[in-house]
Amino acid sequence: MSEVENAEVISEKTETRSLAVPSVKQIDVILLTDDYVRLVEKQIELRQKLLMTAIKATKKHDWIDFGGKPYLEGEGASRIMAAVRGFKVGEALFQEEKLGDHYFIDCLMQIEWMGQSTVSQGDCSTVDKFFTGAEGDAGILAKEEKRTGSKEIAARLIRGDARKKARENALSRGVTELMGLKGLTWDDLKELGYGAEQAGAKVEFKTGSQGGKTGNLKIVEALQATVGSIINVQGKIANVTERKVKTKNGDSPITDYLLIEPDNNATIKVSCWGTKLPGAEKDKWLHCEKVSVTEYQNRLQFSAKEVSVVEIETIAPQSDPLVKPKAEQIDIGQ
Repeated sequence: MSEVENAEVISEKTETRSLAVPSVKQIDVILLTDDYVRLVEKQIELRQKLLMTAIKATKKHDWIDFGGKPYLEGEGASRIMAAVRGFKVGEALFQEEKLGDHYFIDCLMQIEWMGQSTVSQGDCSTVDKFFTGAEGDAGILAKEEKRTGSKEIAARLIRGDARKKARENALSRGVTELMGLKGLTWDDLKELGYGAEQAGAKVEFKTGSQGGKTGNLKIVEALQATVGSIINVQGKIANVTERKVKTKNGDSPITDYLLIEPDNNATIKVSCWGTKLPGAEKDKWLHCEKVSVTEYQNRLQFSAKEVSVVEIETIAPQSDPLVKPKAEQIDIGQ
């Protein structure tokens, strides 16, 4: 008889308990009970303990100071997944777009945990400050460009790193969303010994780029604005697309303007209610006023209240372009 046949067979029995909600049903109306409230309170208490335990699994440098708020890096999200268990991560799907010398990468992945599911999206580009430095002329990209003598080759060499960073961003956003870690403050983390002064990195914004205030930002700065901000941004038109969306008043026109920043090829899509602005042609400069920053499916969206074609008079190094609005202007609130 073989060793397999002689081996002792150990069976494991798993007990499954129903988590039916203890409520009272009366004439198709569910009434709350004291038992139900106690169950919810206990779930909230246990979930809070789990969150604190999960955060303890991260290291201090896994958190960066993003405009005054803590942001969990991808490595920190991986540590939480390893400690908490139960996460299911689907295949990473990448979408790439090449504009000029640079690559712009989106990563989509489905993440599940405790019956919850989300399609998380992360993004990165070879003009990201992670690669170029704060002023856009340093970092890995500058080193590779100096070594190869070509910005295009340099961008291609770090394309793989940009894909990894996009995946890490998607992972971080998915984990923080499912676990309820979004919206944490440094005061929340301070109780566990994580302070802003110990953050792995710090991302700062110009005055007026957050908190519902209006600020004039470059595209690379606008892409880092927080949800709820109202900003002004401008760039050279790369493409214009008109479409219609359903509203309570029927189909309404909306125009998407894809803008590019020539200095670093950063791009942003700004939407504005109404048909295409007269004169808004490719390679013209567009100024977008009172742009609301919102989020949909973990991706920032930019909606302008007013757009206008502008003329660039002068562009000083490392400064905002001076613009002079033309007569063509549209202001449509919806």
